Amino acid sequence: MKYSKQILIYTLITVVVIVAGLFITKGASFSIKSDEPVNAMIYPKLKKVQSFEFGSGDLKVSEKIFLDHWTFVFFGYTYCPDICPTTMSSLREFYSKLPDDVRKETQVMLVSVDPDRDDPEQLKQYVNAFHPEFIGTTASHDKLEKFTRDFGALYYKVGDDENYLVDHTGKIFLINPKGERFAIFNKAMNNPSEGYDYDIEQMVKDFLIIKS
Repeated sequence: MKYSKQILIYTLITVVVIVAGLFITKGASFSIKSDEPVNAMIYPKLKKVQSFEFGSGDLKVSEKIFLDHWTFVFFGYTYCPDICPTTMSSLREFYSKLPDDVRKETQVMLVSVDPDRDDPEQLKQYVNAFHPEFIGTTASHDKLEKFTRDFGALYYKVGDDENYLVDHTGKIFLINPKGERFAIFNKAMNNPSEGYDYDIEQMVKDFLIIKS
């Protein structure tokens, strides 16, 4: 009888420990989820963007543009038929949903990977069609290749006629106010029937977590 009581006591203690552990683990997981971005990956080691100089005259852009701002960088081109206009539209929606004080510290930059067709003035008109504060820039291929490699991005021309396409990395990169590569924003599949797309509400939440 005494032995049976001991077994019962040990069993109850074990159950209590397991249940308590589950509650602790559950609470910890909720804490992690609330304090970490969901659809953004922060670089484990921050690295400054290498010096560069794109464009000319009033449209000249260099690495100094990243200082004192959070900058969202997207690689694309104005003749892009699908991913570029949809991503730029997502960035416009994201930008418009930021609190006013945060928006003042944030900028969006499209880097064209099609300099043969996209000159700086054309790029300016293109990005301004999405938002007047967006920045558009490009450079010669030798400069672009160095710049994209610095981000871990790729691009290459598909086709030889005048209607060629350019395949390119479609992720959105975030640069911090020190000019360092800080995070990559990824698409999510919230609705399987619609495929992968940027979750704007979550993107805003992730960004506010990152910069807090």
